[in-house]
Amino acid sequence: MISLEEGNKADVAAIEEKFRQFAVAINAGDFDGWVSLWTNDGIQMPPNTPVRIGKEQIRAGMKPAFDQFILKMVITNEELRVFGNWAFLRGTFTETMVSKTGGETEKFDGKYLSVFERQADGSWKVARDCFNSNVPET
Repeated sequence: MISLEEGNKADVAAIEEKFRQFAVAINAGDFDGWVSLWTNDGIQMPPNTPVRIGKEQIRAGMKPAFDQFILKMVITNEELRVFGNWAFLRGTFTETMVSKTGGETEKFDGKYLSVFERQADGSWKVARDCFNSNVPET
């Protein structure tokens, strides 16, 4: 990963760890753990769907995926920059999805741009997330 930050190494390590937890929660099917990584006013911009504003819309939009699929994701951070109480990460991901009722495994890869915000207690949470697939639509 390329760390081009204006923040300190502790912030970079904390943000990298938080994003690692993001993937761990997805891979474990830990929906509540995944949602807890977001700010209350977080914004998610998934592909082919309206923007989700606030933790409750994010929760409502993502719950079906966690309920219906076994998700496995590998995230590769390629750039991380810290600017005071804000930071952004840019990178790539690979994901597999298989229906919990059986069926073929769907595989795809994509890219993301995520913004983290430092919380009052000094921790970092996902504040904005935009992602899309590199796989052309059929």
